[in-house]
Amino acid sequence: MENREKRLIESFTTVGGVILLFGAAVFITGWEYAQYMYLVGSVMFACGQFADRYDGADPIIRRLRFQQILGAIFLLITAALMFSAPIHNRLLADTDMGGGMRSFLLAFTRKNNWIVTLLIGALFELYSSFRLDHISRKED
Repeated sequence: MENREKRLIESFTTVGGVILLFGAAVFITGWEYAQYMYLVGSVMFACGQFADRYDGADPIIRRLRFQQILGAIFLLITAALMFSAPIHNRLLADTDMGGGMRSFLLAFTRKNNWIVTLLIGALFELYSSFRLDHISRKED
């Protein structure tokens, strides 16, 4: 990958990460557009992660890159769960649905499930970025 393309991917990922972080922080306050900001930021961040390829043979770096991709997927799932509050409220009002499926959907769309997936995604991203930085310093 040429250097200019790599810098473009890194800047796209960084801007997406800042928007993602701002959207997650403001979502707690109840601002109605925060989930849209988080969605845009998470999509930008995930696209940057998916575009950053590693074609080498080092198994440790390949594993860490997989963890970064997995973290980006968890951040995208978080965006979907941020939009699930209206579904949760409709399920609470609808008592005609079967008990088992209704219970599953109510648990899945609970209003704070997004925090769990955000934490998992952030831990994957944080760990893998520090480890990749450590490995690149050791090689230099």
